[in-house]
This record gives sequence, structure tokens and C-alpha cells, in this order.
Amino acid sequence: MFVRKAFYWWLFPSAVILPAWLLIGWAIFGTGGWTFVGLLVVCPILFVAQLAVGGIMMARRSVRDSRAVSWYDVGLLTAWHLSVVVFGLFIPGVSSWIAVLGILLGLAAFWVSLWELVTEARVRVQQTFDAYERAAQPQQVRRPDDGFADDAEIIVIEEHRDER
Repeated sequence: MFVRKAFYWWLFPSAVILPAWLLIGWAIFGTGGWTFVGLLVVCPILFVAQLAVGGIMMARRSVRDSRAVSWYDVGLLTAWHLSVVVFGLFIPGVSSWIAVLGILLGLAAFWVSLWELVTEARVRVQQTFDAYERAAQPQQVRRPDDGFADDAEIIVIEEHRDER
């Protein structure tokens, strides 16, 4: 549970820290001016993508209540964030493959978090609908007990009048 809670608190700071790491990594391992121009495009896109995925995850009630993301989220976010960190090292010959992997992992994180949100919302709506449906059905009303047992003998007296 600690790991899931840690990722919950890491969701939004990562939107700032990871793009900043790409710029810092470029400054340390500098690979040229065109790479910097590419980063000026990639960093805002990464920032928005991180915010979108974090926002979708935070939209789930289970995440807000427990203050912990799911294990699916942990796995995808770990892989995605590691790919961004490794990309920031700008290793020659590997960076382009890591960039493609990072894009695919970002898309996977987006769609899986959206799938979890829709699934959880569907379950909650169905439970609410079922509760309203049960409440709307007429209930069987018990009549007050009239004091007679079901097996009691009933005597009927008929009265006849002579008409003269």
C-alpha cells in the first residue's frame, strides 16, 4: 500500500520534474542544438500528458478515497517514468528507441487509466440504478391482525324474515 500511496503523491509533481529532467539531462549530456529545439516541443507535451493521466487517475473515486493508485497504474507509471529518465541520459543509439517506448507507455497509461475510470463509474452507476429501482417497487403491505387465527371456526347466522 505504501508504494501505491507514494505514486498517488508523485502524480502531479512528476508533471514538472520529468520535463525539467529532460532539460537538465540535455545540459549535462548535451547532444546538440537540434536536440534542444526538439525538447522545447517535447517538454510541454510531456507536461500536458502527465497532467492528463494524473487527472484521469484522480477522477476515480477509489483513488481519491484510498489516496492510492491501482497496481496497474503503478506498473505503467513506473515503466513510463523510467523511460523518460533513461531518455534524459541521451545515450547515443538508444535514445530514439527509448523515446518511442516512452510514447507508447504514455499512451498505454492514458488508455488504461481511462478504462479504469469508465469501469469504476459504470459499476457505481449500476449500483445506484439498482438501489433506485428497488426503492421504486411497491412493497407488500401487511394488514393489521384482526384478532382471528387462520384456523378459527367461523359461525354465520342467517336471518330470514317472513313476509306477510
